[in-house]
Amino acid sequence: MLLKAAICDDEPQQAGMLEKYVAEWAANSGLPVQIKIFPSAEAFRFAWEEEKDWWLILLDIQMQGENGVSLAKYLREMDEKLEILFITALPDYIEEGYDVAALHYLLKPVKKDKLFQCLDKAVKKDVKESYLLLTTVEGERVRVFQKDISYIEAFAHTVQIHFKGETAQVRCGIRALEEQLEGGRFVRCHRSYIAGLGFAARLKKTELLLDDGTAIPISRRLFPEVNRAFVSYYLREEQEV
Repeated sequence: MLLKAAICDDEPQQAGMLEKYVAEWAANSGLPVQIKIFPSAEAFRFAWEEEKDWWLILLDIQMQGENGVSLAKYLREMDEKLEILFITALPDYIEEGYDVAALHYLLKPVKKDKLFQCLDKAVKKDVKESYLLLTTVEGERVRVFQKDISYIEAFAHTVQIHFKGETAQVRCGIRALEEQLEGGRFVRCHRSYIAGLGFAARLKKTELLLDDGTAIPISRRLFPEVNRAFVSYYLREEQEV
């Protein structure tokens, strides 16, 4: 799982130091991290329009042009999972961090051990909320959290992933995608359908009804497995309450 980290800072020396620290943390953690520096909020906005699969942004608050707080508010509207780590020379922006659910804020000069602690926290949160990194038919890279997927539907050469009222069309096989899904959270109902059990409302002999009324067909051969998965999932949910 490649983690993409952005450093948005208009001070080249500061940005270079942060890049060095993040690279060192990645090497120590054994995690694949791709790091890219952006000299302004506007530069990151432009990149964001092309690629929205960023894991974390180290964001300087005080920059020429658009400031970091403004960019953070824009990003949070678009992505509730992006980890935002503020970098600032002044401690006056703590409340702004709360407004965008920032992971933390670090005062300049940034201490390496403090940054490492924040990165550890960020990756632990992300592991708990596993996601798929996908390339759509249009070539756009998207990050889809597995807990948000209601169902997956296969066509001749593409797969449609339905999540949070949106649809991502991916050029791959449903079997390859199925291998990336978390066990116990999904069930194959039909050769062309995989359902997210967290969205299942009612099980019938020939279909699985989702909360939004969508009917997922169930093949006769797969019904016993769908029934077991449905019962097992909700028994486990009740035990965890």
